Amino acid sequence: MPINATVEYFKAEAKFHKAKNNEEKIAALEEMIRELPKHKGAEHVLAQLRAKLAKLKKEGRNVKRGGRKIGIPKEGEAQVCILGLTNSGKSSLLNALTNVKAEVGHHHYTTTKPEIGMMDYKGVKIQLVEIPSTFLPEYMGTCRTADAVLILYKNELEKVKVDEIVKGNFIHTKCVYADAFGEEPKQIKEKIWAALGLMVVYTKDKKHVSPMALRKGANVRDFALRVHKDFVKDFRFAILLRGKMKKQIGINYILEDGDVVEVYLK
Repeated sequence: MPINATVEYFKAEAKFHKAKNNEEKIAALEEMIRELPKHKGAEHVLAQLRAKLAKLKKEGRNVKRGGRKIGIPKEGEAQVCILGLTNSGKSSLLNALTNVKAEVGHHHYTTTKPEIGMMDYKGVKIQLVEIPSTFLPEYMGTCRTADAVLILYKNELEKVKVDEIVKGNFIHTKCVYADAFGEEPKQIKEKIWAALGLMVVYTKDKKHVSPMALRKGANVRDFALRVHKDFVKDFRFAILLRGKMKKQIGINYILEDGDVVEVYLK
C-alpha cells in the first residue's frame, strides 16, 4: 500500500479489483496514478501501476473484441461528449446542432450506441458524440479523452445523478451543463464553444479566407504552425485585419477572436 494515499486512491483501487473488463481496469488505474502521492516512498508503487496500465492498453490494441472498436477517434477541431439520463434530450439536441438524424423516442434508452455528428461554429467543425444512457465503460472512456463533456438534465436531481456517474467513472474532463428542453440549441452551442476555450481566427491568401480554431491567447507563431511548419522558419511578417484596423505584425503578436491574418514569407 502506498504511504499517505488519499481516500480517492483507495476507492479507485477497490474499483480496479471489482472491474469486469479492461476498460474499467484502465480507468481505475489511471485514477490511482493520478491520486498516488508524489514522493520517493511511492515511486515503486507508481512504476508498478504504470506497468499494469501499459500492459492493459497493449492488450486492448491487440485484441479485436469481435470487431468492436474501443474509443471514438477525434475529428474536427475538438471532441465533445453529450451525457445525460435517458430521455434528457440528447438525440434531439444532436440532431439540432449537427447533420445527423439520430433516432428520437419517448421510450427509455432509445440510443444504444454512440451517435456522432459535426457541429459547425463559424466555419469550425466540432465533433459531438452522444453517449448512450447505459453508460457502458467502453463508451465512457471516450469522455475521459474528450475536450469537454456536455451534461444535459431536466432537473437538479438528474444533474446530481449524472455528476455521480461522471465521478464514478473517473472523468476529469471539463463539464458544461444545459437543459435541452429549457434552452435553445443556439444557447447550448455557445456554452459548448465557451467550454472549449477556443477562438476563431481566419487565414487569408490571395483567393480565400478560411476559419481556424486556436486556443485563446495564441500568437502568430501558433497560427503559422497550424498552416504549415515552414511558415515559422520562413516567416517575414504578417498583415492583421481586425475590424477596420489593418497593420503589419510580428510572429509573437497575440491574436484575438475574429482576426484575419495573412502571412508573408522570406
